[in-house]
Amino acid sequence: MILDFSVLFDRLGEQLSLALIMLQRPAVQRQIATIIALLLLTWLAPRVLAWTLARLAGPGETAPPAEGDAAPLPAPIRFWSRALGWLRAVEFILFPALLLLFTYRVIAWYDANGWPSGLIAGALPIFWLLFVYRLLVRVVLKLLPADQSERFAAELLRPVTLILILLIARDLLFSTLGLGAISLLRLGEWVLNVGDLLDALIIILLAMIAGGILRKALYNVMIHSEVESDVANTVSNVGRYGFVGLGALVALGVLGVDLGALGWIAGALAVGIGFGLQELIANFVSGIVLVFERIVRPGDVIELDNTRGTVTKVLLRATVLQTPDSAEIVVPNKELMTRTVLALTYSDRVTRVRLDLSVAYGSDLMHVERVVLATIASHPLTLATPAPGFMVMAMDPHSVQVMAFGYVADFNDWIRTRSELYQMMRDAFVANGIVVPYPRQDVRVFASNNQSDRSVLHDIEVRNALELGDIAGE
Repeated sequence: MILDFSVLFDRLGEQLSLALIMLQRPAVQRQIATIIALLLLTWLAPRVLAWTLARLAGPGETAPPAEGDAAPLPAPIRFWSRALGWLRAVEFILFPALLLLFTYRVIAWYDANGWPSGLIAGALPIFWLLFVYRLLVRVVLKLLPADQSERFAAELLRPVTLILILLIARDLLFSTLGLGAISLLRLGEWVLNVGDLLDALIIILLAMIAGGILRKALYNVMIHSEVESDVANTVSNVGRYGFVGLGALVALGVLGVDLGALGWIAGALAVGIGFGLQELIANFVSGIVLVFERIVRPGDVIELDNTRGTVTKVLLRATVLQTPDSAEIVVPNKELMTRTVLALTYSDRVTRVRLDLSVAYGSDLMHVERVVLATIASHPLTLATPAPGFMVMAMDPHSVQVMAFGYVADFNDWIRTRSELYQMMRDAFVANGIVVPYPRQDVRVFASNNQSDRSVLHDIEVRNALELGDIAGE
C-alpha cells in the first residue's frame, strides 16, 4: 500500500501561493475584514443586549414577578424584565439570524458602491446552514421529549448538516480550488481521490438518514398492526441496518472497490468471527430467534439458575430481567436458548398460591377442609376455575401437615394474596375452634437433701408434649 501525498502537497502549495497573491488585493482584504467584523458584531450583539436589559431590569429582577406579590415591580422594570426573557428565549438563533441579515445588507452596500462581494456571498451558504440547524434544534427541543429530540437530532439533523457541509466542501474543492481529482491513496490499480471520498461519505450519510426513516416507518406500521413492541423494534432495526449496509456497498462502488474481491475478505472475516467473536454472534443469533419465536417476551416472569425476574427488554445481544428487589440482571441470549428456563407466565399469567398449614391431631379434617376452602374462595383475587384444593401432606410428631392452594389471574398478585390468605386462615381457625399446635417443653426438677454429705441432687427430666388447649385456659 502506497500513500501518495506529493500531488496533494503540490496542489496545496500552488493554491497557497495563489491565495497569498489574492490576499494582497485590496478588494479581498476588504471582504475578509468585513466577514470578521460581521462575525464579531453578530456574536457580541446578543450578549451586550442581554447585559443592558439586565441592568435596566435591576439586580435580582430579571424575571416577571409572580402573581400575588406584595410589592409589584414598577412598569418600566417589568417591561425590561420581560424583554430580557424574550431575548433569552431567542438567543440561540439570534446570532445566525443577525449574521444573515447584516451579510445581505453588506452585500447590497458593496453592490451599490461597485465593490466586488464574491467572497462574502460565498460564505452565505454556511451562514444559512448555521441558522437552519439552530432553528431546527430549538424547535425540536421545544416540541419533543428529551429522548425523542436526541434521537431526532442524532438520526436526522446531524447527518443532514454533515451532508450539507460536505456538499459545500465538495463545491469549494471542485469548482474553486480544483482539488477533486487529487489522489490520496494508491493500492495497485486502485486509486482513491478526494472527490470520490466525499461522494462516498455523502452516500453513507444519506443511507443512515433513509435507514432511520425506514426504521421509524416499519415500527409505526407494525405497532398499528398490533404487533408486539419488541418484535416491531427488532424488525425495524434489522431493516435499518440492512439499508445502511446497502448504502455502504454503494459507497464502496463509488470509491472504485471491486465488490467481487470482497468475497475473499468476507471469507477471511467469517473465519475470524468464528474464532474470535463466536460468543457475540451466538448471542446475536439467539436474540433474533428469541424475538421471532416469542420464547420470552417483555412482561414474562422466568426463573434461571434460581434467579427469578420479570423480562423488561429483549435485545439482540442480551435480555434484561428485573428481580423483585428492583435489581436488573443482563442475561446473554445464548443462555436462554441453551439452558432450561422456568417460564412462569409463558402461556398465561394464572398462577397457584400455596399455603402450608398445621392442625392438631384431634381436629376434624373434613371440617378443616371445608373451612380452608371456604376461606380461599372468599378472597376477591382467587379464581373459581381452577378450583381451590386441599391435601393432607404429612403426620408430624406434633401435628398434621396440610397443604391448600388457590389460583390468581395475574402472577404479580400471588405474594400479596398469599399474605392475606394466611391472615384470613388464622382468623377462620380461631372462629371455628381449629387448634394450631406447637411444641412445649415440660421441665421437672427433683431436689434431694442428704444431711450426711450436705449435698443436693437435681434430677431433670425433659419431655416434649403437645399444647392442646388455649394458654389462657390453663
